Amino acid sequence: MRRSDLRLSLRVRIIAVLSVVLAAGAVILGLAAWHSASVAAQQAYDRLLTGGTVQIAENVYVQGGVVALEPPASAIATLSAYDLVFYKVVDPRGIVVAGYEDLSSKVSLAQARTGVVIEDGTYQGQSVRIATVARRIDDPAAGGWATIVVAQTVEARRALARALTLKALAVIAVMSALALVATGLAVKVALNPLTRIEREIMSRRPDDLRPLEAEPPVEIRNLVQAIDDFMRRLSDRMAVMQRFIADAAHQIRTPLAALDAQVEILSNAPPARRAGAIERIRERASELAHLTGQLLDHAMVIHRADSVPTVPIDLNALAKSVLAKSVPLSLPREVDIAFAPAANAPTIEGDPVILREALGNLIDNALCHGARSRMIVAVGTDTEHAWIEVRDDGDGFAAAPQEFVAPFHKGERSTGSGLGLAIAADVARVHHGSLVFGRDDRMTSVRLVLRLQRRTSGMGFDRSET
Repeated sequence: MRRSDLRLSLRVRIIAVLSVVLAAGAVILGLAAWHSASVAAQQAYDRLLTGGTVQIAENVYVQGGVVALEPPASAIATLSAYDLVFYKVVDPRGIVVAGYEDLSSKVSLAQARTGVVIEDGTYQGQSVRIATVARRIDDPAAGGWATIVVAQTVEARRALARALTLKALAVIAVMSALALVATGLAVKVALNPLTRIEREIMSRRPDDLRPLEAEPPVEIRNLVQAIDDFMRRLSDRMAVMQRFIADAAHQIRTPLAALDAQVEILSNAPPARRAGAIERIRERASELAHLTGQLLDHAMVIHRADSVPTVPIDLNALAKSVLAKSVPLSLPREVDIAFAPAANAPTIEGDPVILREALGNLIDNALCHGARSRMIVAVGTDTEHAWIEVRDDGDGFAAAPQEFVAPFHKGERSTGSGLGLAIAADVARVHHGSLVFGRDDRMTSVRLVLRLQRRTSGMGFDRSET
């Protein structure tokens, strides 16, 4: 596995993060264990020191007017079994009557009267714990308070704290190792569904874009649904493009064959008939160029539906500019052309390029196949929709208008490509609208209905209807 793969591996990432967390936790728990072990060892040995000090104090007595000590062998043996022990007894006059004279304590007599007081100190270059207690001597000759000081080195305490800490660290290490092993196994089990999905995808043919059959875990269900949705959209796009290519190949083949036949006729035609043959070739070439242009327009609509962001469009301005560019300077017949803008210019979110193509096709259809003497381009709006309507005074459609929405469907006498209304209908669907046909007052109308401006980031194209 490459280094970059290791950085991107979910298993490595999870185990690495968990290792860092466990390491930080182990350090914190180790410090807590050391503190707790130190406190526990301190308390345990302080109890022993307190008990030994009380026993020594109880063995202080007065003999012949002098304070004396009979050292308790058991108490001293118990204390010295773990560390070095030093003690001192001071009579009420301040005279050391037993023990080490240089052993000192910072505890005052008033504090020692209340009970055993333990403090840290240093004696003979060693760290010690010092216990101090005062005992009242009830004697007429030597009455007062005697002070008993007992010191014990701390090596045993430290050894006990280390032992307790090491045991705690061993438990922490074992639990951390088990957690890492359990995490590795859990990650492997958790990633098994991804492995099954991977095997299913790799085993499929390139044209198999059915939804995945593997049942995903809840955590990646949205991911699998997104993949299924992507494959569905890809399948729809492929179906549209395959149908488009098949239709385009079929439609282009016919004018190419006719053009080839006209060239053959021209090559064998006498000079007197060549002018007519050349004119027919020019007509065929013009038809082929128009068909090719509309095929490319149709492909552009399909492509831009999902790939181009929308922008606000003023329909009054768009309709006016398209009308000005779409009407030729000369027509074979006189046609009265009018433009009726909306009172309040409607604005929609859309793609101006394909909207111009759609409206241009509607105007071209009306001029070439509909209008006798009159054509009107009108813009309208209501509370939810806006529209651009092209009306002409022609005879209307020879069949149901919806039939002409299908690509390459055209009338019996039509010389067009049969793509104009199909492009307009696709553009309407891209903009979540529709193409509406009407006939009233001896006028045929084709209305491109669009939704008013919305806060969206793009357009959706329903290819199931194309």
